[in-house]
Amino acid sequence: MRKKWQVAAALAAVTVVTGCTVTVGGSASPVPGQGPVVTAVDACTLLDEAQVDALGFETPGRSVKENKDRLQPPMCLWSSKDDIEPSAVLNVGVASDMDFNEYISGAVKKSEPQRISGFSWTQYASILPDDCAYYALLGAKSFAYVSVSAGKLDKSCELAKLAIPQVAAHLPGGQDAPPITPSTSAKPEPGGPLLSADPCAALKPDQVSQLANISPDGKKTNSSVVPNASYCLWDDTDGDGGQKAFEVWYGPSTPVGQWPGAKGITPVETVDVGGKKWGLFPNMGGLRVTCGATVAITETSSVQVVSGFIGDDTKTCDLVKQGLPLVTANLPG
Repeated sequence: MRKKWQVAAALAAVTVVTGCTVTVGGSASPVPGQGPVVTAVDACTLLDEAQVDALGFETPGRSVKENKDRLQPPMCLWSSKDDIEPSAVLNVGVASDMDFNEYISGAVKKSEPQRISGFSWTQYASILPDDCAYYALLGAKSFAYVSVSAGKLDKSCELAKLAIPQVAAHLPGGQDAPPITPSTSAKPEPGGPLLSADPCAALKPDQVSQLANISPDGKKTNSSVVPNASYCLWDDTDGDGGQKAFEVWYGPSTPVGQWPGAKGITPVETVDVGGKKWGLFPNMGGLRVTCGATVAITETSSVQVVSGFIGDDTKTCDLVKQGLPLVTANLPG
């Protein structure tokens, strides 16, 4: 089975073209009950700047020209703002002289037609597992689509459905766009008890001595990767042995599910320490020798403990589990 509608998505993901206006010749017959057929396509004006901003994407969009040999309609792509999570790509296009059945080429229909803003929109499957694409027929050889790739299919579809009424307002015969609440940053301002706390105070000297092959002296460092976070590292003392350093991270603006290596991942195990629920992540970040554990302090702040072991997979999380009761006893707040 050919899936030419996916060629467009793959090409669009790597193509950057200057300018946003694409004029397409040809004509198509109107479908009864639908709007006039589109004959001139300006893909990047299917959303205005205010709509793009409210949806959480950056302007200007990136235009991709029509390529009839590849069954690629004119399209425009917008990337999500840097401070919006999850990151996503919005892809909108309109074909004015292209056979939809040939374009879709047997793709599986994922939904029944849904009437949205004057058009019937239908979701079709994509070769990209996180891509959610909806199509609306405008005429015999004219159609529009809205697709979003946001890492997870359900989130992609949520964002696509939010964008569809905004796009439809710019199509011939479309209804006025409903108000949209502007997207806001998913990254909270730092606050709570971790804001002024020292991660090196998470272990007292007599507690560090209980951790085998760990130095008694911790060193604090401000993270260059996680905003507003700092960590304390107690180095390992076994030379070429397998023990890795012990780290405690304080994230005053990092929700518990947002740590790198644990983001979007379900903990393998939950460790209850005095009522504090630590999520355990063996092989954290895909590293076989690293183990991490995270716990929420507030809705927008959390603590992470990281260590590991090289050479024996059965010991990867041993020191982390041993250290959790010690760290929990000293948590701020």
